[in-house]
Amino acid sequence: MEIKILEKRENSLLHRVEVKFVVSHPKGKTPSREDVRNLLAVNLNAEKNRVVLQYMHTLFGANETTGYAKIYESIDHAKKIEPDYVLLRNKLIEKKEEE
Repeated sequence: MEIKILEKRENSLLHRVEVKFVVSHPKGKTPSREDVRNLLAVNLNAEKNRVVLQYMHTLFGANETTGYAKIYESIDHAKKIEPDYVLLRNKLIEKKEEE
């Protein structure tokens, strides 16, 4: 599995770096969110908990997945800006139990 960064943009107002990427997986299945977050963290020298994966798309039968992610300066910035459902998907917060 290999990742290629297509576009990288600094957004200093929101304290993050925005990244568009392509992951090629020629002989494997579509990678999980966790795998892609790990790849982005390693390639962009960031901690995994600061990487928020917004979306990933794979065309039927294709061996490439395109996506969009944001790397925040701190986890606190991510929690202030991102909606709860995105934080849940990226396992940055726990689901609240309703009474």
